[in-house]
Amino acid sequence: EAPTLQKLKELTETFGGRRVILGVERLDYTKGVPAKFKAFERLLERDPDRAKDTVMLQILVPSREEHEGYRTLLREIEKEVGRINGRFGTPGVMPLEYVNRSLDDAELVALYRYADAMLVAPVRDGMNLVAQEFVLCQGHAPGSPDHARGMLVLSEFAGAAMSLPHALFVNPWDVDAMADAMQVALRMSPSERRLRIADMHERVVELDSRAWAAGFLA
Repeated sequence: EAPTLQKLKELTETFGGRRVILGVERLDYTKGVPAKFKAFERLLERDPDRAKDTVMLQILVPSREEHEGYRTLLREIEKEVGRINGRFGTPGVMPLEYVNRSLDDAELVALYRYADAMLVAPVRDGMNLVAQEFVLCQGHAPGSPDHARGMLVLSEFAGAAMSLPHALFVNPWDVDAMADAMQVALRMSPSERRLRIADMHERVVELDSRAWAAGFLA
């Protein structure tokens, strides 16, 4: 807990009063990262001033680095980061940041707790544990300052969509709809966020691997 609290303090110092839209993915074509960037760009096009008080932080965990196709994808992503920041950024304030490395548990939990919105938008996916990890961390420790401060925006094509019905669902191919969902997530009232997170947190806790195994065997 102490390392996580230290990381939370560092995030507060780094981002100050800026709202954080978080993405955490392996580097993979199915994760829809370029589409997420396009949706964030659309959000900034609608309201350029948002670039000063909102940042999209994309964590990319290295994957298949020896594969030329994945290296090409990474170059495309880096190019988009530079282009969007060049268009909307100002000296010292970049609206789109990305980290290309693995994170330890304390860093990851702190980010999940700190984020104002989590954007999980794969074009095709299995269970997607990232969405469930975010909900688990957001719903932890009711009454604390960072309890349920964020909202989950989730692709309707993610397997986790079946068990997280109170997320904001999007079609990752629809750029305008994703921009709309991010805006809704950032504007959602604290009371509604708490209700949605509480319900999803309960489902994640109940539907663990033991429950899945018992149901499968039954």
